[in-house]
Amino acid sequence: MWRWIIGLAVLVFILPRGVLAQADEEILILSPTDQQVLQGVIEVQARVSSESVQSFELLFGYAEDREERNLFLLTQGNTFPDSQPIYRWDTTLIPDGDYRLVLRVYFRNGEMREAVVESVKVRNYSLVESPTADSSILSTIPATLTAVDTPTSPPETPTPPKPNPGSIQPVQWTASVMRGVGITILLLGMLAVLIGLRRPKKRR
Repeated sequence: MWRWIIGLAVLVFILPRGVLAQADEEILILSPTDQQVLQGVIEVQARVSSESVQSFELLFGYAEDREERNLFLLTQGNTFPDSQPIYRWDTTLIPDGDYRLVLRVYFRNGEMREAVVESVKVRNYSLVESPTADSSILSTIPATLTAVDTPTSPPETPTPPKPNPGSIQPVQWTASVMRGVGITILLLGMLAVLIGLRRPKKRR
């Protein structure tokens, strides 16, 4: 009787735990790790030992929130990268806080397994708590655009526009008027002299 009880206990408790441990080891998030402080652009490294992967997706959400609808997609794909990071996460684009990472892998047989990092601490704009042995700082410098110094040229003095050869300038207009008035007076004087000469002289 006791042998049956011990056998059932082994099947109920020991066997499921062994299967569960094997499933957990098949999908692993290598970096970042739990309680790690993140700054800048972080490379998310993961490993899947099975070759029958159909697709995967990487999600994140607040560490305290377990609602499925509050998970946000970071990346997804059909081919799981072997030696490259599955995603470069720019943590400067989200508010500081504690987040969890969820890696879900879908297999060709219809099975879905996941690996979870329960809490990572994003600290780009706030003070970093004193790191312990379990919460080291993972930091990289985000790529920033370097301003190029452009030489400044001295301010240009505006040059007056050249006069149009076909236009009449004020000085020329005045000279023309004065010339016309003078010629008119001269002609009137000559006309008066001619009229005076043609008049017959009165006899005394």
